[in-house]
Amino acid sequence: MISPRWRSWWWDGLLLAALALTTWLAATGVTDDLDLAIRAWCMDHDPTWARGVGIVLNHFGQGWVLTDVLTGGLTLIALVRTRKWQVVLPGVAAYLLAGFGAGPLKIWSERDAPSSTLYPPEIAVQFFNDLADYARSYPSGHIVNTFVWWPAILTLLAIVLGRPVPTGVRRFLLIAPPIIVFVTTIFVSYHWLTDDIAAVFLGLFLARLYARIPWRRLGLAVPTGSGIPVES
Repeated sequence: MISPRWRSWWWDGLLLAALALTTWLAATGVTDDLDLAIRAWCMDHDPTWARGVGIVLNHFGQGWVLTDVLTGGLTLIALVRTRKWQVVLPGVAAYLLAGFGAGPLKIWSERDAPSSTLYPPEIAVQFFNDLADYARSYPSGHIVNTFVWWPAILTLLAIVLGRPVPTGVRRFLLIAPPIIVFVTTIFVSYHWLTDDIAAVFLGLFLARLYARIPWRRLGLAVPTGSGIPVES
């Protein structure tokens, strides 16, 4: 549950302002040198074993793991246990928030990944790159996923268990995945630094929207302390 002192929409406004500023800096090329320098360092310091570890840990934000395996599996179990169609709502809410939250920016920005070999990195880092057939790097969908899908997974897990998820587990799954995926997406050159920074601001904003969903009013009995709902 979000503390009352943090519920104000002013915080959401600040997150959107930070996202807008980061986007402006990246779109105008102000942060290109920083992004390129970090890309170069990572590619010069990525032994095979470390890269392998980074790719594995990056699954904390991988779409199919979070949506198909975890959310899908827990939703099916919850359907069998509760026989209520409303248990699909946490997954649907996360899907809509993540998709409509990051999707438009990805399409608009037309930025390629730092690992692209289609052209020099000095071109790949730029916004509005018409040279690429696929350019969806900004903002990082992996990061946004960690902020939106893990609360949904925790909500479903609490429904399946019939009791709140232990505090330690809940805190780990809300805090650790964004940090792990932030580091690994940059290290294995899936995303530029500014892709991830923007995704943090956007992800926090979307997580706060998810936290305001009144599950009980929607007919879904979620045990208190599940995920991060403001109104459960």
